[in-house]
Amino acid sequence: MQTTVRKLTVHTRRAFAIARSSNDTFERVVFEIEEDGFTGRGEAAPSGRYDQDAGGVVAALKDVEIRDPWDIEGTLRHNAVLPPSALCALDGALHDLVAKRLGVPVYRLLGLGKPETVSAYTLGIADRETTVADAERLRDYPILKVKIGGWEDVETLRAVREVSGAELWVDANEAFSADEAVELARGLRGMVGMIEQPVPASDGPEALRAVTEAAHPVPVVADEGAVDARDVPKLVGSVSGVNVKLAKCGGLRGAVEMVHTARAHGMKLMLGCMVETSLGISAAAHLSGLFDFVDLDGAMLLADDPFAGPEYERGRILLPDAPGLGVWPTEPR
Repeated sequence: MQTTVRKLTVHTRRAFAIARSSNDTFERVVFEIEEDGFTGRGEAAPSGRYDQDAGGVVAALKDVEIRDPWDIEGTLRHNAVLPPSALCALDGALHDLVAKRLGVPVYRLLGLGKPETVSAYTLGIADRETTVADAERLRDYPILKVKIGGWEDVETLRAVREVSGAELWVDANEAFSADEAVELARGLRGMVGMIEQPVPASDGPEALRAVTEAAHPVPVVADEGAVDARDVPKLVGSVSGVNVKLAKCGGLRGAVEMVHTARAHGMKLMLGCMVETSLGISAAAHLSGLFDFVDLDGAMLLADDPFAGPEYERGRILLPDAPGLGVWPTEPR
């Protein structure tokens, strides 16, 4: 058995801006396991928001120890000290390898049916003219998620509502104070279908509870405040649901743990992503049938996706009928 770790750089078609940052270049890490002619791959999408970077992930993955690649649970426990995004890469590679050796897609390995994934497409923060033009260009997409960081962006959102018939979601990435978020939530009722993390996670569940009450019946979903399954019980009664991201919670197994924990508490579920290649997006897509809201547009935003396999069709993600994650490099290495 041989393992390989490599860092790659990808670019979005234009700068992708959210409330706390704007970037058009992202460093990602690919972890590969080769055994008996099969190669399993997984992606790490580290984020400075969670104190992780590509260099640290590469160093961590070089110390991975795999005694038995068939023992996914045991291998993940043995390497549990890895940063979550690095654990996600290991988790993805193990599932990809085992499913390929069994000749089944990962969703079958997990006991799930083939997903019919419909994802939101995200409009990053930009001037009103640009955002409205994007909304008109994307009129065939059923769901648009609009990033906001202040009241000007809320007015842009209203302009998008005037030109688009899509369901609208809004994501503030912690940009508003508790009082501002309550005002925001009241103003968005009847305009949007979901509000994501309007207040800083550090404000705690009570700040989210006030927003959730003000937004009713529009669901409010915690993202930065819900990193892994341990965070879910703390949020019960304060939010409608949680946003599960493989890079936050350590991969497919961590995501399933969040799913079971949230459902046990009667909560809704959103499946999200970072700006990732088709490798990371596909891993999440195999689980998408378990979720109420799906936001897996990371690869759709890229100008130079180094992986192929899934097809993206007006917000829909079509997974190929192939073993494993159904993803392969676009160029031979």
